[in-house]
Amino acid sequence: MAIAAVAASAALVYAAATIYGLGPSSLASSRASAAPVKTESAAARLRVTLDPNLFAGEARRAYEVAARHPALLAQLHCYCGCERDGMMHNLLDCYRTSHGSQCPICMGEALEAARLARQGVPIEQIRDKLRARWGDGE
Repeated sequence: MAIAAVAASAALVYAAATIYGLGPSSLASSRASAAPVKTESAAARLRVTLDPNLFAGEARRAYEVAARHPALLAQLHCYCGCERDGMMHNLLDCYRTSHGSQCPICMGEALEAARLARQGVPIEQIRDKLRARWGDGE
């Protein structure tokens, strides 16, 4: 009976982690970059961001980047320190709440990442450039 209860509890934890996107890579150290998203179907399974139409100006543009390019932002670390609350694990997480609309670092990172990606800069170099510009904020 106790084994069945433990198994049921483990299944519930696994289901919750899957639903809320808390897989092994996101439970790892938040300072580590997220594992690359390798397929479009994997990108399609990323959780939804807030509607960009809820925001104006630079915040709206950053939320548009997050909505259009979740796989890019999911591979990037946010340097504002928001991961300290335990709820955010990568830059995309900042756009699943209103946090991204109030943080100049989050907005700057998203907009710069999109610009660099449009120029064909590889993800490793995008990470390096973001770290060099905002890495001191942690």
